[in-house]
Amino acid sequence: MLMQMNDDGMSSVQIAKQLRNVVSQLEGVFNRQNERIYAASRLEADEQKGIYQQPKYPRRLMVWLGTSKNGLTSPIIFKPDETLSHKNYIEAILQHAQAEGERLLGDNFIFQQDHATPHTHRETLAWCEENLTFFLDNHRWPPNSLDLNVLNYYVWDAITNNMQCDKVKDYDSLNDETSRGIRHVPKSDLLRSIENWLHRILFILKTKGAFVK
Repeated sequence: MLMQMNDDGMSSVQIAKQLRNVVSQLEGVFNRQNERIYAASRLEADEQKGIYQQPKYPRRLMVWLGTSKNGLTSPIIFKPDETLSHKNYIEAILQHAQAEGERLLGDNFIFQQDHATPHTHRETLAWCEENLTFFLDNHRWPPNSLDLNVLNYYVWDAITNNMQCDKVKDYDSLNDETSRGIRHVPKSDLLRSIENWLHRILFILKTKGAFVK
């Protein structure tokens, strides 16, 4: 990006320092014709007839969820700013996934995950090998696992469509709406998406492991 500035006799080093101070305090950006001008507030942008940009969803939650032909697992919704390590993945998620898998499918279920760092940690894989009857390890996961994960090609979108995002004002309301969205995922559509899994496998084989749409 190129910007035009008046240096008022300042050296390039001084200009760079001033620019760093300005950029670090930015709250928005607005456009006027072909220029991009930084504004420190919505009011300043409006005064210059600009467009103030802000994230559509400034609040985020990390959610773990499992899916099966008999329905969704109960979710685990993390606290704001909580991170996931292999240790709490094993303690909080894998044990929960095992219990939910047995509740929904009995002992005869296959557990699949993706290549997230906590999933591929050696302690995680060792726990899965020891405690899960059937488990797709990282050597047998599909080349593009997202294409063969019902959560990614159906469930997350279905949850979002069931949420009333205008009601989200803070983390608590985001938590409530996320839980509501999960509860209202249609079981018939979920089953249809899972049945589509085999067709996706065949299609990926035809494309030799490429992404599918």
